[in-house]
Amino acid sequence: MGINESLGAVIKAYPQTRVVAFADLSASMILASMGKDDITQEHLDQLCQQARSSFDDPLFSLSVEAFGEPHAAVVMGPESLRVYLRSESEPADAMCCICDHGIDLAGFVTKIRETLDKISAGA
Repeated sequence: MGINESLGAVIKAYPQTRVVAFADLSASMILASMGKDDITQEHLDQLCQQARSSFDDPLFSLSVEAFGEPHAAVVMGPESLRVYLRSESEPADAMCCICDHGIDLAGFVTKIRETLDKISAGA
């Protein structure tokens, strides 16, 4: 299954997903994306930058000391929530998602973790 098919499977399994994107954080680039929302490249670039900021924020130093390197972040807004998930084996690989509030967050994170692991492994 290719990257686009993998991203499509996430949206099919979780229709509350507005956008799901695979990113290379080291290059600050979204490499592939799918979603219900019509999203511009500028918006995708911002999404990737927010993911980088979530994982590189200097305030994470206390959290890193206590819990280890962060691999997930959730940002809740008034109209949606954003989920950023970084690969544990390939730290530059990440999923960047925009979802409706009603999503089954635990199930969704499990699904995007599996998807990210498959993409990072080249499967």
